[in-house]
Amino acid sequence: MSVAMKESADKHEHTHDATGMAELLQFRSTPLKRLWMSLAITAAGMAVEIAGGLLTGSLALLSDAGHMFTHVFALGISAIALKLASSKPCHHRTFGLLRAEVLAAYTNAIFLFAVTVYIVYEAVVRLLNPIEVLTREMLVVAAVGLAVNIASILLLHGYGKNIGIRSAVVHMMADAVSSVAIVIGALIMAGTGWTWIDPLLSIGIAGVILLWAWGLFRDTTRILMEVAPTHVNTHDVERFVAAEFPEVEELNRVRIWSITEDVVVFSAAIVVRPSGARDLSTIADRIAVKLKTRFGFTESTLEVTAPA
Repeated sequence: MSVAMKESADKHEHTHDATGMAELLQFRSTPLKRLWMSLAITAAGMAVEIAGGLLTGSLALLSDAGHMFTHVFALGISAIALKLASSKPCHHRTFGLLRAEVLAAYTNAIFLFAVTVYIVYEAVVRLLNPIEVLTREMLVVAAVGLAVNIASILLLHGYGKNIGIRSAVVHMMADAVSSVAIVIGALIMAGTGWTWIDPLLSIGIAGVILLWAWGLFRDTTRILMEVAPTHVNTHDVERFVAAEFPEVEELNRVRIWSITEDVVVFSAAIVVRPSGARDLSTIADRIAVKLKTRFGFTESTLEVTAPA
């Protein structure tokens, strides 16, 4: 905990950093090796699925390989972003480069939208012009893809506090579901010969990708637009402070925004009632600690004033 305070006769400004930038940077350096390992495994699985899709004629496998490529893309960007986010703050980058994580996740979301459009287009073409699918080979390759996804998920399990890693893990979970769907589709086609199941599975996979892409796009856009996180708003804070600190008369210039998903910043001007004016030197600290406990603010900047 660090507290910086500037005092005058009737005004106090406190900046309260309850977590500490060093801890945030240390957390981000931890999963880098696991990210690179996951990227290598995923890239190998993607190569197998591409080869298998071309060999068997399965659009579902090629679609899943395209989805896996988005994971390679996401994991690579996340690893680079984590490296940048681990940079220490300086005089002109006061929060370091933590926003690199958000930019990486936002870029990944945009890329996923494009992949979805392409998969749907190819599925429609295949429905109109069906071709034979080698279901046995398709089944084997899909099983390999599923194993790759499970391995990557296990490698990154427990690091979901970071938005870049969380998005990659969620996408790999979606891809694992896609692999299961392809295995089921291959079994059905082997027994029935219904080749139209393959492009329909591709459209389903595209729907899964679109769902997760939209969630990632929504979350990163909120952060980049400096919208308050979904778990808190200014009314919540005002009601909480009023209930916990009766000596506070009002809050002005209340601001809540995120630097990245797990770094939420709060600032406000606090007007204290005349009866509480003698306690200006400690009230900001007490409020900041309570806000950290209740809302998880990483840093609170509070300007405390009393009536003249």
